[in-house]
Amino acid sequence: MGRLHLYEVPLEDVPATAQAAADSGWIEVTGVGTVEVSPDRARVSFAMETRAEAADAAADANAEAMTRVIDALRGADFPGLDLSTFGYALRPEYALENDQRTRRIVAYTVLNNIAATIEDVASVGRLIDTAIRAGANRVGGISFYREDTEAARREALAEAVRTARAEAEVIAAALGRTLGAPLEIRGGADRPQPRTFQGETIRALGVAARAADTPIEEGDQTVTANVWIRFALGPESGD
Repeated sequence: MGRLHLYEVPLEDVPATAQAAADSGWIEVTGVGTVEVSPDRARVSFAMETRAEAADAAADANAEAMTRVIDALRGADFPGLDLSTFGYALRPEYALENDQRTRRIVAYTVLNNIAATIEDVASVGRLIDTAIRAGANRVGGISFYREDTEAARREALAEAVRTARAEAEVIAAALGRTLGAPLEIRGGADRPQPRTFQGETIRALGVAARAADTPIEEGDQTVTANVWIRFALGPESGD
């Protein structure tokens, strides 16, 4: 979840008229605002796993195979394509000798992970297909996110404040009072976490990519804001 930002207006900083109103009573209300945003970025992680009896043979085979995947992705004209390596591992595989105690190395496995980020979320299916058909044998995860959510956060905060004020006005009117100035405000809006697909969903995509174009629906993300406001109660509404 995103960080919650707190904003406070100390009572000693409230104008004298509002302070006087606070002495005659106050109302505490909360408000929630939500804004839907569409993702404009997608990040897909791929991996190439190779195995050979010798470590250098496994590494060489992996380098050649991953180069084919990278070349295929770069040659496919994906908008804003950015490729980065985020993991590389060389691991020995062991087998037990006849005494069932002694282990010996029988092979080496190399796993090379890259992440591909693109600016056209509608092209994610084609991105996956391109990588798999070029030889990538693992798809680690797909994430959709919005690069800039600041405008949506501000809109959600404004909606939350409007909702809280409307609640306070209803309560004040029911009490026969007017609504005074806000005395204290706390609140914030989160930054939506990337929408991520992993596990069985990803394995299913690998099967689909071998047969046809892979359909991917990115969906929307929700920016949520919450505020807590203490309002002073004003004079009676008939005054």
